[in-house]
Amino acid sequence: MTINPDIVITTCGKELDLRHTELVIERSNPLFSYNIHKLKSGEYIIAEKFYANPFNNRYILLNDEQIEELKNL
Repeated sequence: MTINPDIVITTCGKELDLRHTELVIERSNPLFSYNIHKLKSGEYIIAEKFYANPFNNRYILLNDEQIEELKNL
């Protein structure tokens, strides 16, 4: 069985292929990376990847309201 690292499951259970997104923000340090991808649907996904323990990786899908709230912070 081949595992594709670009196919992810979000915290709300939606399966997405990160190859078909636009990378908007890319940040990383020695412990983890924090990237924001824009989907063709206009939604955004935050991808948190932990290098030491990939089982803790999180993929959070944001809707327009949540994006607007982040802009106001």
